[in-house]
Amino acid sequence: MPLAAVLALIAVGWTGVAAAQAPDPPRLEWRAPEALAPQVQRLDRFDARRLLAVMRLVGLEDAGPPIPIILVPEDAPLARQTPAWVAAFATGGRAVVLFPARTPSYPHDSVEQLLQHEVAHVLIARAAGGGHVPRWFHEGVALAAERTWTLGDRAWFALDVAFGGKVAPSSVDRLFEGDLVSIRRAYRLSGLMVEDLLRAHGSDLPARVLAAMRAGLAFEAAFETSTGASVDAAAREFWHRRRLWAAWLPWLTSPAVLWILVTLLALAAITRVAWRRATRRWEEEEEDP
Repeated sequence: MPLAAVLALIAVGWTGVAAAQAPDPPRLEWRAPEALAPQVQRLDRFDARRLLAVMRLVGLEDAGPPIPIILVPEDAPLARQTPAWVAAFATGGRAVVLFPARTPSYPHDSVEQLLQHEVAHVLIARAAGGGHVPRWFHEGVALAAERTWTLGDRAWFALDVAFGGKVAPSSVDRLFEGDLVSIRRAYRLSGLMVEDLLRAHGSDLPARVLAAMRAGLAFEAAFETSTGASVDAAAREFWHRRRLWAAWLPWLTSPAVLWILVTLLALAAITRVAWRRATRRWEEEEEDP
């Protein structure tokens, strides 16, 4: 058999193995009153394969039973009982409740992104075997699977470090119970803390922690088994690695430094103008007979 044919058969075989090993994305079931049918049609175009990144991150080979997506109109009792800024929420590892008439709030830019985030919470809960996962880890892992932190997020984080002081993970959870400013800060800190953990302990850290929880460990024990450090110790390392922000940012933004920068820019501009004038004068002298 020609070598090319052998290589082709091997390639087909490997493709078949990869396809057999690839997990299926979660199945979403839409539940809504007839009045919300247009919203269901729009959301039904959501590509559930985007959730495979979440499954890989949390170590799920099987997404489990279909996930109900319950669309709630604004005149329903549940909508009236839920704060207006809440556009969706997940009910543990079971379902997602979505208020399609509401505008998604930070850190989500669209209803589709919000849907992906809330389904991620369902998958995280399933990967934990129903055990309690702290809010900061829940949110941080969901964010890690869906987005890259922007320069604006990091700038706000720098201000948090410089002027807001250290925040323990348990305190981050309490920030989610505050006003919108506190909630935004809680999202930023959760996302950046988990991002830091992934960099320090590997991208499979969430999968290891959640697998240990499925085996019966509480979150704190599962975290320590997976990282070799307690949650509080890991948080101290997180803030320690960023202490330069706290040390340098106030200095860099002080009036004295700003005055030095303005002075240097002014001197550079004066020097450039003087150089241009001298160059022009030399050119004119060379042109004269």
